[in-house]
Amino acid sequence: MCGGHGLDHGLELGNRSVDILARVQSTRAKDYVREFNTALAPWRREPVVREFIHRTRKEPGIAA
Repeated sequence: MCGGHGLDHGLELGNRSVDILARVQSTRAKDYVREFNTALAPWRREPVVREFIHRTRKEPGIAA
């Protein structure tokens, strides 16, 4: 992901993934979300990134 546009697109896909993975409730799904959150570290001060990470920590089935 580079720049704002790539970040926005990545987060859009991330949010769609969380919508789907929350229903699956698997350990593998949680691992994927954790890896994505780690990849977002360089942008963690961006409000949309903070909001996404917060969501993944609260979403039933995804939160670890």
